[in-house]
Amino acid sequence: MIVPSARRVLVVAPHMDDEVIPCGGTLILLRKAGAEIQIVFATDSSAGLRPAAAANALSETRRSEARAVSELVGFSFAELGFPDGQLHKHEEALTETLRQQIEQTSPDLIFCPFPADAHSDHMSCAAALSRAASAAAPGVTILAYEVWTPLWPNVAVDISSVAERKKEAIALYRSQAEDRDHAAAALGLNRFRGLPHRVEFVEAFFRASPTDFARIAALLNEI
Repeated sequence: MIVPSARRVLVVAPHMDDEVIPCGGTLILLRKAGAEIQIVFATDSSAGLRPAAAANALSETRRSEARAVSELVGFSFAELGFPDGQLHKHEEALTETLRQQIEQTSPDLIFCPFPADAHSDHMSCAAALSRAASAAAPGVTILAYEVWTPLWPNVAVDISSVAERKKEAIALYRSQAEDRDHAAAALGLNRFRGLPHRVEFVEAFFRASPTDFARIAALLNEI
């Protein structure tokens, strides 16, 4: 169990809501401790809808929701605008853009998806981040998070004191709660993760250096 500490935090999120579902509690704790938090949303969060008008409408809705979450949690965010569901076609460009983001923000701590998270955009984000961090910040700490697939944790953060606030933040993404209850699922996983530590809610991560993270990402990409 760790108490997270950082001055500057960069969160690489494939879509708008991937910043709070897996690590919202930890981000709230970091912000309360005075950390500056920058979220980078890799895709346009349009869910690949057609026609373009529908995609643009969903992107704007989710952007508005992200603003509300940013005000609640206390972070700033940037949008890279790559097409939702198509990051595998843009990994090289994403890698270079993330490298630039890392150089601009000089983070102490980077959050990103675990390389085996079962969504192609999440896998591409992990692969791109692994290369970008290795090039731009070899001494930074990476905390990989879980969304669609439980990971192999080596770090646990007790978020019991802020679990309700995390639930509130996830609920602000109303457009994503129409067909599934992300808040209940996330907090259920957090409750399960808390059992071995005898606390109510835990967010679990895989902590690695950029070198080790790149090695793991490359290995899993071969499987």
